[in-house]
Amino acid sequence: MQFLLLLFLAVVPAFESRVICYWNGKSFWREGTAKVTVDDLKPGLSHCTHLIYGYAAINDDNYHLEPIDKKLDLDTDKGQGLWKKVAALKKAQPGLLILLSVGGYEDTDDMDKYLDVLEKPARRTAFVDSVVELLAKYGFDGIDLAWQFPHQEEKTTKSAMGSIWQKITSAFGSGVDKKASLHRDFFIALCRELKAELRPDNRILSLAVLPHINATAYFDVRSLIPYVDMVNLWTVDFKTPDRTPDLADYVHPLTYAKPRLEHQNAEAIVRHWLNNGAEPHKLNIGVATWGRSWVLTRDSGLSGSPPLKADGAGEKGPHTKTKGLLAYYEICTRLVSPTNPKAPEGSLRKVSQSERSLGTYCYSLPDRKVSEGLWVGFEEPETAAAKAALAKTHRLGGIAVLDLALDDPRGVCDGNKFPITKAAKLNFDFAISPAFPAKVDYFGKKGPIKG
Repeated sequence: MQFLLLLFLAVVPAFESRVICYWNGKSFWREGTAKVTVDDLKPGLSHCTHLIYGYAAINDDNYHLEPIDKKLDLDTDKGQGLWKKVAALKKAQPGLLILLSVGGYEDTDDMDKYLDVLEKPARRTAFVDSVVELLAKYGFDGIDLAWQFPHQEEKTTKSAMGSIWQKITSAFGSGVDKKASLHRDFFIALCRELKAELRPDNRILSLAVLPHINATAYFDVRSLIPYVDMVNLWTVDFKTPDRTPDLADYVHPLTYAKPRLEHQNAEAIVRHWLNNGAEPHKLNIGVATWGRSWVLTRDSGLSGSPPLKADGAGEKGPHTKTKGLLAYYEICTRLVSPTNPKAPEGSLRKVSQSERSLGTYCYSLPDRKVSEGLWVGFEEPETAAAKAALAKTHRLGGIAVLDLALDDPRGVCDGNKFPITKAAKLNFDFAISPAFPAKVDYFGKKGPIKG
């Protein structure tokens, strides 16, 4: 029997095992614990096969690729010049492939240009030519298209809060695009034309599928997949306080377990791409390194179990300083420890034993002393490991960690640097054989889950 098993595994087609690591360079400008430099990144890169640095922008006058922050990415006089420094990391880690990402919800200046550039061949040519020139000049191994298509609004809310999502809504008109089918076809043309120019130099064309985009409207999977080398599915942020300010709910769920989350989970996204013709080995499943937070009031109830009434985005983190967003290292230090039930004020009680396929959350309720509480849905090493197992089960090409700067680069949680990235990598390597995808306990003890 063992011989037959080994023989069967031998004839299963092999696929490349990838750990894609995104790094948003704006973390360089943060202070203290949140500041991440190229040197700070190096310990995490030992777990990565690819580094994707973001984000670049599209010039809305000539449709060329350009940096969002020229002082950060190009200025070498003051010691930045990150485009060159990032690309040079290949020298320190042979085999590491480094790509540049464009878009990613960071390019907020006239986002109509992401549709405009698609509509005319001359505009696409200008963009493609600038990509080829820039990659060659700075030594990047490829380009990642984190294309800013219009997002879909949540059905449970009529408006978003004053944030990045509100900027997207105003730019695209609530996600309504009367020429969506044309833009879908033009995007295929862009990828075909871009890949044709990248292929002679063996450069990579990667696609990032951002959250809240109508994948059916904008991605003809079967027609698109031949022209891209890999697809990074951002299976994160299914719920955020910007989109549903009055309702706190699971943020990064793994699988379907509730009717309201039928299509808002990682497995549903993966199945959509597979069922529509994507080659499994080209897909990478996204793993977050942050949590989303909501303010709780006395109307939120006492259980802490989602969904529950909320009153907008949670307080800014002490390091990331962004309402509604907390890096993993900002969450772990506030969790109530089993050995310290009498935690100091401001601590959060973690819940991960019930409905774990939906993800981990923590909360504090308002009381007589505190008029507001906090609810946070987040990714941790255990849930990242489960996503890695899901990727291996479906025989996907890899996992995509989003992003390294928010994954405890200094080891403040327990002394372990980049614990989410490490756990995802270890469990993708160790997870159940792709030859037997039918039965998997994503949270079972089949291998290491902690960093």
